[in-house]
Amino acid sequence: MPVDPGNTVVIRLNLGAWCGLPGKLAFLKGTRMTVPLKVGFVPASRGIFDQELAVKVRDDVIEAIRGAGMEVIAPDDNLTGNGLVQTPEEARKTGELFEKEGVCGVVVGALNFGNEVPAALAALWRSDERPVMLFGVGEDGELTPEASRRDSFCGLISIATALRHRESKFVFPRRAVCFPTDAGFRLALFEFGNVCRAVTGVRGAVYGLFGPRPEEFETCAFDELSLLRKLGIRVVPVPLTTLFSVAEAVPVAVEREIVEDMEGSADCSGVSEGDLAKMARLEAALESMIEEHGMGGLALQCWTSIQDDYGVSPCFVMSRLTDRGTPCACEVDIHGTLSMHLLSLVAGSTAGLADWNNRHYRAADVFSAWHCGVFPLSLCSGEKRLSYHNILADSTGTTEGKFGTVESRLDDGPVTMTRVTEHPRDTWPVLIAEGDVVDVPGSPPGSHGWVRVSDLDRLYAEVLRGFPHHTAITGGHVGGALMAAAYFLGLDPVTPLSLEPAQLEIGPESGVRS
Repeated sequence: MPVDPGNTVVIRLNLGAWCGLPGKLAFLKGTRMTVPLKVGFVPASRGIFDQELAVKVRDDVIEAIRGAGMEVIAPDDNLTGNGLVQTPEEARKTGELFEKEGVCGVVVGALNFGNEVPAALAALWRSDERPVMLFGVGEDGELTPEASRRDSFCGLISIATALRHRESKFVFPRRAVCFPTDAGFRLALFEFGNVCRAVTGVRGAVYGLFGPRPEEFETCAFDELSLLRKLGIRVVPVPLTTLFSVAEAVPVAVEREIVEDMEGSADCSGVSEGDLAKMARLEAALESMIEEHGMGGLALQCWTSIQDDYGVSPCFVMSRLTDRGTPCACEVDIHGTLSMHLLSLVAGSTAGLADWNNRHYRAADVFSAWHCGVFPLSLCSGEKRLSYHNILADSTGTTEGKFGTVESRLDDGPVTMTRVTEHPRDTWPVLIAEGDVVDVPGSPPGSHGWVRVSDLDRLYAEVLRGFPHHTAITGGHVGGALMAAAYFLGLDPVTPLSLEPAQLEIGPESGVRS
């Protein structure tokens, strides 16, 4: 949609985003995180072992993978003998199947002793970047001279060795030799699926960069080319003037639909109709650019140009977009976007961005995870009320142009925090910590939660040694899955505090520091 013909900035709206919107809110519903996940399965077998036993358990494994919410891509008996992988030729056929179907990860099962070279060849066919999970199948009963046996306990070691020879990373369940019906195996599969989703989602992602970082926030500086080289992440810079121009061009019908949706998600009674309309147009403009560029996340200059030049604070809009699967980081913190994106994919739920803000004045090992008013509301089931940016209002002496923050509190319960950053010489540490949101006295303005950890002094010392002042945060304890995702992405986990036991054990060259 053109603007002033004399304007040198060309505005291109994604008109498909507006199509049919009234009455449907078509591009606002649902979340981008619920993407079907294809996982390859290598049913590794060795011909001297009982083939009927291998075929039976193969089918049980496929059912278990499906039960963990993944689509299974595996050879059938038309592609390989008995639908198993026993020879290099069968490995080639299976690998080509994985390539054709675009699997995001591979599960290698030693259904008996297996044949390590074909198993490794199939798993790594033309790609050594896909996450790989190994497991073996246990014996059905007492070993006797007459009993059919699998010997997976031994054969799985050989498959792991073949992968190590090829410098491949892999993970395996805490009990690596198990049965497809075991609860631990199914939990490991579920965790592996989230790891695959995170690795695939982060690698090659596109992030929007809306405006320059605040001048005095060097903490939000980043190296665009390092991000591209390390993870293939591409950053799309967008001037704020372009964003504002697109927002002004949003159709009235779209604006009204979004306002109605906003009023249904939070108490907007303290905000004028004009300010709500501005927020709605801003949301539509950002959504349009997200769709146009395929952005997996964004970072926005949320003060002070947007208040001065557009007339609202963007926090509520960012909260809503984050809840729909596009993590939005404050203060143009691209590494914060990456941290939110990684954590949300691993957890399978929304992640917010918070300051390591304050130690509680009385409660031991409790700190305030806080920000101006941008937490995703799915993490906050209590009161959700639109307000104004109190810090900016106090510093300027007026609330004009400052409305758009959300007063909210994180729900009590377990949380995970993570922060990715880059250090000199191309090292990429990722801080991983778990804690619990607790109910203690104190309620600062904006979005916040009091988080208790096992040793705040130790955690804070690690933050001082190597991390910026923002952290991603989400509900649940998912530190173990984060460790696995970081392993496959080549990030260096820093774990100052103990984590809940993971379902997946990490293979060679983990680079873990604790």
